[in-house]
Amino acid sequence: MTRPTPIRRTAIAVLAVAGLTLSACGSDTSSDEGASSPSEGSSESSGSTEEASGTQLYFVDGNTADYSEDFDPGTLDGVKATYPGSELNDDFRDRLLGVDPQLKDFTYGAESYDATVIAALAATAAGADSGKAIGSELQNVTTEGEVCTEIQQCFDLLADGTDIDYDGVSGPIDLNSTGSPSAATIGIFEYGSDNTYAPVEYITGEIPDVDNVAAGQEISGNIPSGDGTLTVGTLLPQSGDLAFLGPPEIAGVDLAVEEINAAGGVNGNDVESVSADSGDGTPLIAPSETDKLLRGGADVIVGAASSSVSLSVIDRITGAGVAQISPANTSTEFDTYDDAGLYFRTAPSDVLQGQVMASTLIADGKQNIAILARQDSYGEALAENVRDFYEQAGGTVVSYQTYSPEAPNFNAEVQSLASEDPDAIVLIAFDETKKIVPELIRAGVGQNS
Repeated sequence: MTRPTPIRRTAIAVLAVAGLTLSACGSDTSSDEGASSPSEGSSESSGSTEEASGTQLYFVDGNTADYSEDFDPGTLDGVKATYPGSELNDDFRDRLLGVDPQLKDFTYGAESYDATVIAALAATAAGADSGKAIGSELQNVTTEGEVCTEIQQCFDLLADGTDIDYDGVSGPIDLNSTGSPSAATIGIFEYGSDNTYAPVEYITGEIPDVDNVAAGQEISGNIPSGDGTLTVGTLLPQSGDLAFLGPPEIAGVDLAVEEINAAGGVNGNDVESVSADSGDGTPLIAPSETDKLLRGGADVIVGAASSSVSLSVIDRITGAGVAQISPANTSTEFDTYDDAGLYFRTAPSDVLQGQVMASTLIADGKQNIAILARQDSYGEALAENVRDFYEQAGGTVVSYQTYSPEAPNFNAEVQSLASEDPDAIVLIAFDETKKIVPELIRAGVGQNS
């Protein structure tokens, strides 16, 4: 079966006035090799959404998944989606599969790998493994030094007293003053008739730094040296609606620990790891699981995947003087959060994905849209960014609905947006996508006709 041919868009520049610089990249071949997010199943595209009639459906990262076993064939044919992450090479995919041969996709595996690597590099640069020591060096090892891309190469440069700029598997990283990437890549994907998705193109953008760093966002006080052993804790989803994200994220951390130790470890000692289940927030198990990691001596915690879950434990982690690096949080709430200077992430904020989605809608000729988003820090922040950038570009949002993820059905929200007859619907959801899409179809929207 054929996959959508990667294309190069120039319409992205329409939103450059918002302060982001975007560039598109693609290839002349129709292959998914190296994609960080799509499933391994093949997709058959029905053509571009510009040629389709009816109300077109768009997904973002939280509900971009393999639905081959959930919907009838053709249900999602032509649906477009955005997902953070750059195109992965075969070598890294094979290395992840060496850790977990059962992986079905590689979602956030690269970001998890890079989160672990930069923690080790920061601890090496600091000559200490405490959370504060790591936090004090994370920005330094990802910006302005000599570029390095391999663990051993980076360690050798640090040993020679050279400042480094680690460019990771997930992208350049370049952490800004509040611990978020200042440059990142968003992939645009399209679903085929088998309800799996494949890459169309990748958009690289720069994200402006915050204007001011609050006192509560800076490391203060004494910086302990630690116990001599860097211990990485993982707070990643092993249960709940986001459990599908767990395997590639956990594999990314495990691969990094394995390769760091093969390169000599950190400050002369092997890195150790402890793991816990973040769940998805329903029920909220993350606080008790975080306590388990803290009792296990974690110096840095990689996770959580969900922005809402991270917000439920960030005070627990940073208050204990432990660094937190999420491979998947995108909420803009973290940009201004009083985190004692100890919260970081390797995934870009919703500012970038919001612009890429808005630009995609404009490029596809969508003049009025509806937004349906889950009611939490992730869904609302991303929905607001999509709306703001889309309206800046001249589009009209005719319906803006948020819903409780625990609701028994979503009829009221679906009927409300369907009554506006939008050109497109942007659905920002998690596993509830499986319930919402059939309701959209019954209402006569959300599927090409």
